Amino acid sequence: MEAGLRKKLKEIRVRKDVMLMYKGHVILDARLAKILEEVERRGSLLAAARSQGISYSWVWSRINRVEELLGDKLISVRRGGSKGGGAVLTDLGRELLSIYLENLTEGRTEPKKESTLVGGYDPLLEKVVEPLRDRMDLTWIGSLGGIARLITGEADVAAVHLYDSESGDFNRPFIGRFWLSNSVVLIRGYDREIGVMFRKDIGLKCISDIIEKGLRYVNMSPGSATRLLADRILMMEMRRMGLGETDPSKFVKGYDVQVRTHVGVAKKILKGEADVGFGIREVAESFGLGFMRVMWESYDFIVWRDSFKKPSIGEFLDRLKGDVKEMASELRGYRIPDDAGEAIS
Repeated sequence: MEAGLRKKLKEIRVRKDVMLMYKGHVILDARLAKILEEVERRGSLLAAARSQGISYSWVWSRINRVEELLGDKLISVRRGGSKGGGAVLTDLGRELLSIYLENLTEGRTEPKKESTLVGGYDPLLEKVVEPLRDRMDLTWIGSLGGIARLITGEADVAAVHLYDSESGDFNRPFIGRFWLSNSVVLIRGYDREIGVMFRKDIGLKCISDIIEKGLRYVNMSPGSATRLLADRILMMEMRRMGLGETDPSKFVKGYDVQVRTHVGVAKKILKGEADVGFGIREVAESFGLGFMRVMWESYDFIVWRDSFKKPSIGEFLDRLKGDVKEMASELRGYRIPDDAGEAIS
């Protein structure tokens, strides 16, 4: 057999799809299940459709048909704004997706992926990694969690956006702080707008409004870069207001309510369970929320030196160098530098 043909045959994978049926009708298959997963992840039906290269009208029509069959909603949509507002799965939607995934994975052993990327949540990074997902595992565990996985050898890349108040620099100071200087390379990523997301009807004007108006706050998990930055900003504002305290929980209502990602923050606000929380502009606008920028932050990548020999890492860096500007043009609140994808430390 010809060597080229033999190589192609080795790359063939067998896949058995699961379909959920109701009274002879297909209500959930691989395509629609993926849309529901992306709605849960991104908080937007439009963003979910775009991520899969499927027209919004097709997705909306398909969901409507299923809802008519079942007599209940799969998705709760908040309309508004040029981007279509936000969306969340209903209890029925989550339950159907859970049943689908349980049956999909039953008896199946997923092969170990070639590389692992972990760190702080970012919608643009999802786009960058999307074509590599069969070989690169992507997990959101926060910037410090990503660095911890690097130290223990459980990850190849950590996506980080850590601000160092002493130097005023992002990410670079933390490499030496965690004794990683000789083991990793810092790769330039891009900048994104970080700030306060809020319900538009409250008319947030400044950070002090969170404290003075007793607005309900939703926090990020400890160890996330956004949590560290938000704590610093809140404490600076408390000192400016003459409160003389360094513990935000004493003055910020709901401070102990925690979620893992910016999407989680936005969902809490959208559901009316909170008024404000920190996050990035892209997430805020996807959910139809107000946004007040605090600063531009650097979102970069710490790569384990030995991992550069893995093909998927090389392809990831090539996409940062070549395709990320086009991908960012579909989102809001991003700046792509000329040295994206290049080593800076």
